[in-house]
Amino acid sequence: MKRFFTIAAILVWVCPTPVAWSVQSEEEPMTLKQNVNVQASASFNRGLRLEKEGKWQEAILAFQEALRFEPHYGEACHHLGLAFGHLHQYPQAVEALKETVRLQPRWLAARENLGVALTKVGKWEEARAEFQEAVRLAPGRSEGHYLLGLALGKLGRHQEAMEAFAQAVKLQPNFVKAHNNLGMAYIKLDRWQDAAREFKKTISLKPDDAEAHYGLCAYYIKMGNQAAAAKEYKTLQRLDPKMAKKIADLLQK
Repeated sequence: MKRFFTIAAILVWVCPTPVAWSVQSEEEPMTLKQNVNVQASASFNRGLRLEKEGKWQEAILAFQEALRFEPHYGEACHHLGLAFGHLHQYPQAVEALKETVRLQPRWLAARENLGVALTKVGKWEEARAEFQEAVRLAPGRSEGHYLLGLALGKLGRHQEAMEAFAQAVKLQPNFVKAHNNLGMAYIKLDRWQDAAREFKKTISLKPDDAEAHYGLCAYYIKMGNQAAAAKEYKTLQRLDPKMAKKIADLLQK
């Protein structure tokens, strides 16, 4: 029995790599159109061009210049945060995105991106608050519920995480990452049959999803189904040898 609890412990929340930065959706109310001076607008547009070319450091300088001309320029502040994020300069990204949210508190993409940046610096409770607000702003958006579920899971609030992931897949039935993490939440709640159902659903949507095979392998080990576990393990060796090694190392203990 001890081994089964250990298996549950190694099944971590499956975050996308990296967590995607959000963009303005067509459904999101556009509250951030501002009248800015010509110099600020020119610097901002130059930053956007540099951003598209992947020249993140140059884009940062352009957005910072725009903010010198127009300190309350929400869009420039937001793109500055994104540029810092793409360069993995997460504390600076958090600072810029916090200012964006201060300037535009109802901007959904800014809320989600601030939450993502906070996860990068390990501030999961602050991230949860941002994702919770994003869900309040757009309750019909599956990605918001998914991000909230990740934060809740990392905080050990597994029942609430399960509910968030369940809502995400209800809104978007083909949401692979949400199905996987819903399975992980069920395992944390010792609901192994429900977990297996979610991993199988993921595999039906994406047959080569390593995380789903990993979770299903753990489920079969838990159930004592050695033949099925061996089959999943063999698949996992092909898809992700590192994950397969985790299972092998565990079983040798």
